[in-house]
Amino acid sequence: MLARTAVQALTITGNPVSALEDLAADIGAACEGPWALMERRVMAALARAAADPDLFTPAQRIPSPDCYARHVVYGDPAGRFTILSLVWMPGQFSPPHAHQTWCAYAVCDNTLTETEYAFDRATMKALPLRTVERRAGYCTFGEAGLDQIHRLGNAGVLPAVSLHVYGVESGRIGTHVNRKVDAA
Repeated sequence: MLARTAVQALTITGNPVSALEDLAADIGAACEGPWALMERRVMAALARAAADPDLFTPAQRIPSPDCYARHVVYGDPAGRFTILSLVWMPGQFSPPHAHQTWCAYAVCDNTLTETEYAFDRATMKALPLRTVERRAGYCTFGEAGLDQIHRLGNAGVLPAVSLHVYGVESGRIGTHVNRKVDAA
């Protein structure tokens, strides 16, 4: 289990230590355990954390007018993972993308819309398969690669907040997570 001081040192502006400590410890334990159990353990940790209305500080719920906002809330000292809050204003969407690392997310507040794609190797483009609503409490886990391409965003009228975990150190969040994919 992570020492409380390590979590406090990496906590950005006052998260309730117990909620963040529990989430970080659970994700860390999942990273140390067998890969076959990782998905289930990460999703269980996200489900518990996403249900906590005090997980994010007010500063970690601030939106951006131009694009969905990404707030790092925890960086694992060993560089195994980074935890973020994403704040989505109505009409804000990610581009279609795959991931260069394992990832997981949970919807915390309101509803997000996700379009799932299949990668067509002949055209090197993503083909839309389905679009579904992801309500508060929904959790998912994905592995790196082109098998899980998606586009996520807010098609609603209220801001939405989601909790994301990526298997990369916090300093590489902007360059080693998303792999944009052209859609057909």
